[in-house]
Amino acid sequence: MKERILTNNEKTFVQKAILESIRIDGRTLDEFRKLRIGFGSEWGLVHVILGETRALARVTCEVVEPKATRPNEGMLFVNVELGPMAAPHFDGGRQSDECVQLNRILERALKDSGCVDLESLCLVSEEKVWTLRVDVTVLNHEGNTIDCCSIAALTALAHFKRPDITVDGENVIVHTLEEKEPIKVTLFHYPICVSYAIFNQGKIAVADPTYLEERVAEAKMVFGINSYGELCGLHLGGTTLTSSDLLLRTSMKASKRARLVVDKIKAAIQKDNDDREKGLPVGFAEGIERNETTVHAQDRIQVRLKRFKLKIDGEERTDSEHEEEVEPDDAMDTVGEGEAEVANKLDESMAVDDMETVVNVGETAAVLIPNTKDSSNQWITEEELQEVKEKTGKKRTKASLKRKKKSLLSQSKQLEAIDADSSEEETVTVTSADL
Repeated sequence: MKERILTNNEKTFVQKAILESIRIDGRTLDEFRKLRIGFGSEWGLVHVILGETRALARVTCEVVEPKATRPNEGMLFVNVELGPMAAPHFDGGRQSDECVQLNRILERALKDSGCVDLESLCLVSEEKVWTLRVDVTVLNHEGNTIDCCSIAALTALAHFKRPDITVDGENVIVHTLEEKEPIKVTLFHYPICVSYAIFNQGKIAVADPTYLEERVAEAKMVFGINSYGELCGLHLGGTTLTSSDLLLRTSMKASKRARLVVDKIKAAIQKDNDDREKGLPVGFAEGIERNETTVHAQDRIQVRLKRFKLKIDGEERTDSEHEEEVEPDDAMDTVGEGEAEVANKLDESMAVDDMETVVNVGETAAVLIPNTKDSSNQWITEEELQEVKEKTGKKRTKASLKRKKKSLLSQSKQLEAIDADSSEEETVTVTSADL
């Protein structure tokens, strides 16, 4: 399947928006998308989410013979897969130009910079060494895949632990994880890639570009930089020249970004190690229950609600499809008093009191931001589900009571009309009998 053709209207719209310092997704020119890191049950299995771009990295090891030129060092291989799962226009049978470019940039940032201690991977000099293979699979291509893949590969290397070995003469015994504790891979520094898209003839740089911005951009800059601010690689590509002033300014911003990302990687790995030591369940399945690895884990979710109630500045906003509220009479109040109290409590609990969670309110829809202050498990048990069903049933009972009240009022009016007609007929009958 061929890539969708970009129209001139789309290009002009994006370019004019960038000139006015406006981006389609609402970010500023220097703002990066939200980063999430999740770990699998195995060592070296990492899932990274950068905005809507997703990548899965896995590290494996094998005992092989070393190279003749470097007999005391292990080996490191990096492979990136960019297939139809990431985007429909990629071919799964062969590597595209973008996939080859991703491989080269990652090898330059991770392998050529010497971040991994290859000498520690040596088992027997000139005979047996460890070889590490980093496989990165792009799950969703939505712009800036190089940053997402570099973070995934680096996190997988830092999280990976190789099996321990015992050398007995010429024999090398590889122990399982149950027999001996695995050994971490030694990393000298943590290099990551930071990308910028260039607009307006090399005068404007946009951080963390989306897929649409990458296609419209005139050029692209990719910094391979570590947390110490050391430049490990630089990639410049496009049709325009970049000024030295812009290059220096973006490099300073990239170094700050690298420090923040490396700190987040270390914090995520430390949290995962603590959870494993405490015996807590880890893995992608547990991450789904904690709402960490879900398809719709977005910062803002736009939903369309038919019936909702919002409290805004002390005012109450309701939308119930223009239903008429019938004032209850005394008889109905005494009958449905308990159901009315339950329904009122439900309405109060469903009302939105925190104004920070309401972004935009329309006629029949509202954009809400989920409150992430409570990091507990948001999945409910069967008992809680049964309680919700009972409360919902009581609320439906209130609605049925309202309908009954409407029907009773209409029936009472009909009976009054019939009684009036019947009273007139009786009067006429009595008068005729007397005559």
